[in-house]
Amino acid sequence: MFLTRMALDENREETRAFLHDTGRMQREIRAAFAGGTLQPLYRLDLISSRLWLVVLSRLRPNMMLLHERYGYPGVFPSWETFDYDETLYEAENGTTWNFELTAAPQGVVPSRDPALTDNRWLVQWLARQGERCGFELKSAKVPEADWIPADDAYILEAVWEGVLTVKDQDIFTWAVSNGIGNGRENGLGLMTIARNHTFWED
Repeated sequence: MFLTRMALDENREETRAFLHDTGRMQREIRAAFAGGTLQPLYRLDLISSRLWLVVLSRLRPNMMLLHERYGYPGVFPSWETFDYDETLYEAENGTTWNFELTAAPQGVVPSRDPALTDNRWLVQWLARQGERCGFELKSAKVPEADWIPADDAYILEAVWEGVLTVKDQDIFTWAVSNGIGNGRENGLGLMTIARNHTFWED
């Protein structure tokens, strides 16, 4: 698995259009892989006052076109790629990690349900996911939970941060590699783990 992040220049008009068009974002991220058929997981992270596109994939992406359209002019490369298998290999049973997850706890729904954005419910949902994804949730908070339009319906996109303990490394590795929760066809479900607060500080 490869974990890639690329800095996005929000001052560029094209970048702002890219960020507000989910379908366009999906297509152009897929195009970073040979054949354009791989479905990676991705999310947007705000790190050190910069917006980053974060991509988890089985193949190493070619981010050149995305960089030329949405990266910082004069900064090359504006992305970096890490071998994420090394981190997952260290996630042995009994080890404890900080994590960040962007996922959809529900599939597409016809209308926005306020009950689904309740922080307590969202933390309980993630704890239940942990039981079948090979980890035990030790603590978690939900700094963001927003409804995203999906054609004539909505999908809830939430962000969790916290601490977990790995209970079954094989199941956990599979879950992280394939995505957690719903909306994986839209890139949702990306979990990063780190010894420090975030992967990028390791």
